[in-house]
Amino acid sequence: MSTEFEPARLDDVEELLALFRLQYGDSYPLPSGNDPEMMAAAIANPIPSWLVARDHGRIVTTIMAEIAADDRIARTQSLIVHPDARGRGMARKAVGALADLLLTSGHIDSAYGKSRTSSTAAQRMMLSNDFVALGVFPNAHKFASQETVLLTVKHAEGVLDQRQPVYKVPAELERLVTAVEHSVGMPARPEFVPATDYPTTGPDVELELLDAPHFVARTFDAQVRDPYRRYYPLHTPNMLLTDAKGTFELYARLTKHDGYGTMIAGTPNGLAVVPHLGQIVGKLSEAGAAYLETIVPLCAFEELSALLAHGFLPAAMYPAMRRDGGLFQDYVVMARTMQPLDFRGLKIDEAFRPYAEQYIDLWTQRHLDTSGVFR
Repeated sequence: MSTEFEPARLDDVEELLALFRLQYGDSYPLPSGNDPEMMAAAIANPIPSWLVARDHGRIVTTIMAEIAADDRIARTQSLIVHPDARGRGMARKAVGALADLLLTSGHIDSAYGKSRTSSTAAQRMMLSNDFVALGVFPNAHKFASQETVLLTVKHAEGVLDQRQPVYKVPAELERLVTAVEHSVGMPARPEFVPATDYPTTGPDVELELLDAPHFVARTFDAQVRDPYRRYYPLHTPNMLLTDAKGTFELYARLTKHDGYGTMIAGTPNGLAVVPHLGQIVGKLSEAGAAYLETIVPLCAFEELSALLAHGFLPAAMYPAMRRDGGLFQDYVVMARTMQPLDFRGLKIDEAFRPYAEQYIDLWTQRHLDTSGVFR
């Protein structure tokens, strides 16, 4: 059969739904495989982002990307190869075709994917298409159990050469930054200095959690207008946390079926939330969060310091994630897992070793440090 890929058509939706059901039954968790209206909207996107390969007119491979057009970022997902077409390298070719389509379109600066750790096959499929290993997300998503997933990123030509240098970074990030430097380089090697010492406890407040997705999304759009503060591509808040007096607000997203949580934006600014992070983490944990993350510019020394003080650790780095004027900013994914780390049985490609090991060592230092225990 020909391995040429072509954009999906609106009249493909029913056949695509059947392919997803063949693979997953009725359990596929994303709208891109179970919601005909969303599928049609994605196919009709002005930026082509859904590809299929056909064998005698029948779809045998499909892959798509979710697009954040304003942020010029894409997330690859929903790759399926029909059982009759397996063993021909179709999955690898699909990833390559989609990446080429996106990154030569003029509309997308970078594309990323998340790979499971139950097998190295998906990881190596991304790596073989020149996606770069850039981090680990421990216990981030629930499949049979909470599972660590891995970050890979690929940039459009020239993007990595337009990064904003950063000159001072908390020392806890040195191994992460060094790993990125070895993979894609750095515009300048920063100085690694002790993080600012933030207190880990603050005044108790009466904390309220509002779980009303549509209202929260509308309020977020109305209240958080600054592009820097609202920046979290492909994540829309569905929860709002605030104290009873309304002195601060935190917009978050929680996917309850797998415990994946993101802290998206705080008002009046991110540091206003810091004294209450302990309570906020506890409240989100009670609501079902097994894992929390937030993204922070590498240059945001104080925000990184505050997160480190509250148990968030550097899990990944996304170079040249956001354009800021004429240059791109690097971002760090700061993550906190509510469950103990357990890497037994995971299958991880060697390319991710420096990211996994730096996170494990930082987690061990924080949670298993016996200094002062024995008296």
